[in-house]
Amino acid sequence: MSESWFKSRVRDLDRDECLALLRAGDVGRIAFVDDSGPDILPVNYAVQGEDVLVTTSSYGVIARAATGARVAFEVDELDAFTRSGWSVVVRGPAERAAQFELSADLDERPSPWADGVRTYTIRIRPEVVTGRRLIPA
Repeated sequence: MSESWFKSRVRDLDRDECLALLRAGDVGRIAFVDDSGPDILPVNYAVQGEDVLVTTSSYGVIARAATGARVAFEVDELDAFTRSGWSVVVRGPAERAAQFELSADLDERPSPWADGVRTYTIRIRPEVVTGRRLIPA
């Protein structure tokens, strides 16, 4: 039996709080389905309005599988010691974003950590935004 220093309780987050947490981050996970089934990959991202932007390579699995498909995108922050944290999930269609649609301010665009040519930007338009916070009791 595992003992814990802290007990925690779960609280649902409203859409505004979810979007604020989403805007504060820059690394998340995109979930999609390709020919071999469901997959989840970590990516850098930016938020434009309520849309999530992910920049990848035009020949990579994310560009091939996510463009024109429904995807999920998740960000979180967890503290193992206190067993607390939060998670936000965005679900909706993903499409290629034209370069002219993106902000001219490079700080408002995704900045991939991975090397290589990454000029293909995917826009996820949130239809469903949910979140939960785990709070130490």
